[in-house]
Amino acid sequence: MADEAVERFLYREARLMDEHRYAEWLELWTDDGRYWVPCNEDDIDPTRQVSIIYDDRERLQQRVERLLSGSVLAQDPKPRMRRLVSNIEVAAATGGELTVESNFILGFVRGETQQIWAGRSVHRLRRDGQGFKIAHKKVMLINADQEMPLLQFLI
Repeated sequence: MADEAVERFLYREARLMDEHRYAEWLELWTDDGRYWVPCNEDDIDPTRQVSIIYDDRERLQQRVERLLSGSVLAQDPKPRMRRLVSNIEVAAATGGELTVESNFILGFVRGETQQIWAGRSVHRLRRDGQGFKIAHKKVMLINADQEMPLLQFLI
């Protein structure tokens, strides 16, 4: 079972993404943070296999700047999104870091298109003065090995 501070952190992260508050979302990350969405559950080495997303902090910042620039046509109008985060469990605690696993469902609507995304996230959270920062996030979509549309948003 996760403690309340961890749950609040994950809920806040989800809310920031749902509300397109990407600059605030980026502030949740450590300078050496990694964001990984593998192509399928068997991906074990993102440096040797293709991934849907495998971004360091600099690439995340570029992605956020692009989303906020107004130049992403898939963001006009902005999609409506809501995430449900559940089954939050602290899997490990080492030094100042926690490994936290959770399930999610993301509802996404833009124009006449409606999509449902589901999966499991593994966060490595690093304690800092104000709570936590994301040092690593892995998102395992249940349909990651199937054809999918462009992801012009953050999962």
